[in-house]
Amino acid sequence: MKIALHQLTTLNAAMEDDLRAYAKAGFSAFELHLGKAKKYLETHSLHALRDLVGASGLQPVGATGHVVNAFAGEEAQRQNQAEFLQTLEIMEALRCPLVVFGGDGSDETPVAADQSEAGLAARDRAYEQALERFAARVGHLADLAAERGISMALEMNWCRLCRSVKTAARALDLVGKANVGFLFDAAHFAVSPSRLSDLDLVRGRIVYGHLGDMRPCPPELTNVNNDRVIPGEGALPLREWYQKIQACGYSGWHAVELFCHDLWQEPALQIARKVKAGCQRVWPQAQF
Repeated sequence: MKIALHQLTTLNAAMEDDLRAYAKAGFSAFELHLGKAKKYLETHSLHALRDLVGASGLQPVGATGHVVNAFAGEEAQRQNQAEFLQTLEIMEALRCPLVVFGGDGSDETPVAADQSEAGLAARDRAYEQALERFAARVGHLADLAAERGISMALEMNWCRLCRSVKTAARALDLVGKANVGFLFDAAHFAVSPSRLSDLDLVRGRIVYGHLGDMRPCPPELTNVNNDRVIPGEGALPLREWYQKIQACGYSGWHAVELFCHDLWQEPALQIARKVKAGCQRVWPQAQF
C-alpha cells in the first residue's frame, strides 16, 4: 500500500501548516485540496504556492476536485470549464498528475411511465442517454487535461449518475479516453449497491484511491462522509478490499480522506500522526 494524506483530513489547517505537518509525520505524498490552494492564491502567487510545495519535499499525487456540469445551462458550463482550466493551471505548476472529479445529473431521475417491460426499457434508455451526455462532457474536459499531461479519476457516488461500480464502469466505456479512469473510495464503495466482484469491470482502469474506514453504525443511518474514521478504527474489511484492488492491477497511491469533525479540532501534526499510526496497524509495510 502506498498511502498519502488528503488535505480534507486536516480541513481547519492552513496550507503551510498542512505541508509542515505531513512531512514531519513521515508522509511523502499528499492530495491537494483545490479549495485550500485557491484560498492561498488569494494572497500569494502561483509561483509562491509552487515554491511552498517544492520546499516541503512532498509530492502532490492527486487533487480534489472538480464537479463536471453536463446538465447545466450554457453559461454555467462555460464557467465550469473556466474553473477546470484554472484547476489545470494550478496542477501543472505543482506537477500534480491527476484530478478527481464528480458530476451533476439531470433534474429528475428517469422513471417508467408504467411498469410494463416497454415502460421499464424506456426508463433504462433515458438513463443511458443521460450517461452519454455526461460522458461527452467529461471527454471534452479530458482532452483539455491531456494537453497538459493530466489524468482524471471518476469518483463513484460523488457523481449523481454513477452510484455504483457498474454504472461508473459504463460511464468510462462511454468516455473512452486514455486519461480518464476509476477512483476506488472505500467509504463510497461501502454505501453503494456494489459487490466486490463488480470491480472486475474496472480492472486495469483504476488510477487512484481514497482511503478511510467507517464507524460500525446501522447501515440505514450511515453517512458516507461523517461516519468515516481512521483506517483500522472502523468496521470495513479493508485488507480484503484492497487486496482486490491490487488484483485488479492498481498499486498506486491511496489518499486518506476523512471528514471527522472531532479530528478536525486537533492540530494538523497530531492528526497526521494518528492517521499514519492507524494505517500502519492495518498495513505494517505500507509506504508513506
